[in-house]
Amino acid sequence: MLTGPESCGKTTLAHTLCESLHAPLVPEVAREYLNQKINLNNQFEYSEPDLLEIATAQDRTETMIVEKQSTLVLCDTDLLVLIIWSEVRFGHCHPWILDTFASRTEQHNRHYLLCDFNVPWQPDPLRESSDSREELYNLYLQKLEYYNLDYTIMAGSVQERMDLAIQILKQKMITH
Repeated sequence: MLTGPESCGKTTLAHTLCESLHAPLVPEVAREYLNQKINLNNQFEYSEPDLLEIATAQDRTETMIVEKQSTLVLCDTDLLVLIIWSEVRFGHCHPWILDTFASRTEQHNRHYLLCDFNVPWQPDPLRESSDSREELYNLYLQKLEYYNLDYTIMAGSVQERMDLAIQILKQKMITH
């Protein structure tokens, strides 16, 4: 699972790992969903029900791909992102998202690759937190610890992140 604040290199690392390891990728569903919400002024609005729709679609996509694959599956994001997004934006998270996240973390062997925020910000109409990436990164750390999830911090260049991720994933595949 790739996770972390906006514009921290999750998608870049996910695609690079998929190519290198010939593994399927669960894409970030939110991007496609929110692209449909952009108005003529490149503004978008979303509400709590939108986050629940995104979470449901993300979980459905992940489940479909995981059920077809017996080994490694890479996820550009998962429900942890939506938990944090919900709590930051609305002050709480829908119980379905929390319950489903807890269920998925118990069902499947997961390792989180937490992407560090110390990379240049890439502007995008769907991004909204350029000034709070460090704060959000710390929220990810807190949540990973709170849920007692297995994770590795991905820092440095794309190549350094790639090398570490491959090392970690190969090690995880051997031990499981």
